[in-house]
Order: sequence, then C-alpha cells, then structure tokens
Amino acid sequence: RTKGEYRMMSANSPQARPPPKKSRMASPAPRSGHPSRRIESLLRDLGPDLVSGEALRRLRIERELGGRPLFYPSGLDAIDKLLGGGFRRGQISEISGSPSSGRTSLLLALLAHTTTHNEEFVALVDRANAFDPASAEMAGVDLQRVLWVRVADPHPEERRERRQNQRQALRCTEHLLETDGLPLVVLDLDSSPSPPPHHPPPGPGLPTSAWIRLARLAASTETALIVLSRRHQTGSQARLVLEMQPTHPHFRGSPPLLEEIETRAVLIRHESGAANRSALIRLGAPPSPLPHSPPAPPAPPG
Repeated sequence: RTKGEYRMMSANSPQARPPPKKSRMASPAPRSGHPSRRIESLLRDLGPDLVSGEALRRLRIERELGGRPLFYPSGLDAIDKLLGGGFRRGQISEISGSPSSGRTSLLLALLAHTTTHNEEFVALVDRANAFDPASAEMAGVDLQRVLWVRVADPHPEERRERRQNQRQALRCTEHLLETDGLPLVVLDLDSSPSPPPHHPPPGPGLPTSAWIRLARLAASTETALIVLSRRHQTGSQARLVLEMQPTHPHFRGSPPLLEEIETRAVLIRHESGAANRSALIRLGAPPSPLPHSPPAPPAPPG
C-alpha cells in the first residue's frame, strides 16, 4: 500500500480519534428520604410565604364584595372554628335539630353578633311563629335592625292551609333575598317548642325546585340564607349543614328551670369537604318571658 493509504487508515482508526469531552454540569445530589418528607420539609422552609388556594379565593371574593365580610360569625368561638369562620354569604346554610337542641340559642347569638357587633340589618321569616322579641333583646339582639316577617297560623288544621303557609313563607324569603341591604336572611321553618296534641303530622317540605331558586337568589345577591328546621330539608342545595344534637340539659331551682344546654354541633356538610367533624358546646337557655295572665272574667251585671 502507498503511504497515502496508510495515513488514511491511521486517521480513521478508533485509536486515532480524540476522547469525548466530559460535561462540566455537576451531577445532582443524591436524594434521600420519602417524597412526602421532602414535601413537608419544603413547606416548612416556605413558611409564611406559602398562600393556600382557599385563602386566595377568599381574598378575591372579599375584594369583589367591596370589603364587606365574607362570613357572618355566630360569636361562639367553638361554632365559628368548626365552620371555618362562620356562615358564608351567597349560599344556603341549614341548622337542624330537635327541640331544646340549641337551635334557638345559636340563632340568637348569630343575630346578636350581626346586629350589635357588625351593625347590619337582618330579616327573619318566622313560619313557626316562634320568635320572641323579649328573649332576643335579652340575648343582645338589636331589634331596631331586625325585620320580623310573621307567617300565618303555625299549626293549621287543614293540609291546604299548611301548603298555603309554605308558599307564603317561600314568597317572603324570595322577596327578601332580592332586597338590597339585607345581607343575612333567616327562614325558620319550625322552631316551635312542641305542636299541640291534636296537630296533624307535618306534611312534605318545600319542593326541590324552591330550594334551587333560593340558592340562586342567595348566590346572585351575595346573601347568607340561614334555614332552621327540625330535620334536614334543603337537600343538596345547602352548602353547609349543621346538626345540633343535645347531650345533657342543666336545670336549676324548684320547679326546675332549664339553665343551660350541653349540645354537640355536628358538621354534616361543608363546601370544603371537611364534614363529620363536631364540637361540644354549652349554650345558655333562651330567656323566657314572664307568662301572661289570663284576662279576668267580666263582672256579673248588677
């Protein structure tokens, strides 16, 4: 072979090629620990700089509301902590429970905090005719800021009259939700202590279509609609359902008078998904006004 062929063979041989250059990028440090532990360490390092999506959503809604409160607290720390701040605007919240379960005490605390502390107006649709202004005033409610809507006879005899009462309560609630300046509306379906013995069993509640309309109105006007009932009636339209379960009443005096109610507030439904949580609280019994004396019979003639 010629000298030129030998030079070409030497240039193409593997031994003649220069070795590849090594990358100057440093290799990543070996990872240790479970991924969940690394995430927890990262969250600790971020600390106060980390803002949750829920906090950002609340901030956005509060800005849209022009600085108005997003929640209406009850003034009871255990309840407000359980609810994540209180009863939220723009949705239906339902409080259910048997008589003497603390529903009325919780309602009066909410009304007192809203009218006295927040100095805002509220409306109460009283289908059960159970609201007592004297007891509310003793609980701290500013009656000058309460619009009390009384529906007809709470214990009608005929089924037709009961349906008429339901329709009347529904119409009143819809009108109030459409009214500007009433950020908190309460619909009390049945908070009477106990129906008369001859009272017929309760009929069906409001239809699903009615709750859908109320939920849409509450959302459109950013109104907090609170529904009080003995049993759950709002179906899937309530974003928050709180059930009051009495555990132990406390009596004092002779004859014994109800002084305090120990009850468990159970969170049945919450928009955050944090349901089936509860809080044990003590509520003062609603103050009872003095009973009215029956009118004296007319004097016989002569």
